[in-house]
Amino acid sequence: MTDRVDLPRLQDWPERLAELVEDRRHAPFRWGGHDCVLWAADAVLACTGQDPAAEWRGRYATEAEADAIIGTAGGLAELVARAQAQRGAGECAVAHAQRGDTALVEYGNTLMMGVVLGDLVAVPGLNGLVFLKLRAARRAWVT
Repeated sequence: MTDRVDLPRLQDWPERLAELVEDRRHAPFRWGGHDCVLWAADAVLACTGQDPAAEWRGRYATEAEADAIIGTAGGLAELVARAQAQRGAGECAVAHAQRGDTALVEYGNTLMMGVVLGDLVAVPGLNGLVFLKLRAARRAWVT
């Protein structure tokens, strides 16, 4: 892990991120639409204009198809780390994660990608976003 190096964000990223959170607040979980990887990627896209999930969008619609993509990458953390590295985004200490960054969190018995919103991380739940304490994060990446 390197020291935090902030990347350029769109000028109106705070508004864009807030709008995305409100749009998805009650959105049901859907593989290939509103799952944890695409949720985090959508936040990166809203903040930066870059889509770290471009290569997977439209390529899966079921848990099995998502698992195949994740498995090929060596796991969820490896998939995300590779996608973030391709756009020049590095990992940062969870304690240094800031609003708009992405984080790998443990929710129940599942690792999921979420979006940092201050001291909370938003992840997609069955019937909308779930807000977890940042301390649930295992890893974080600069957006």
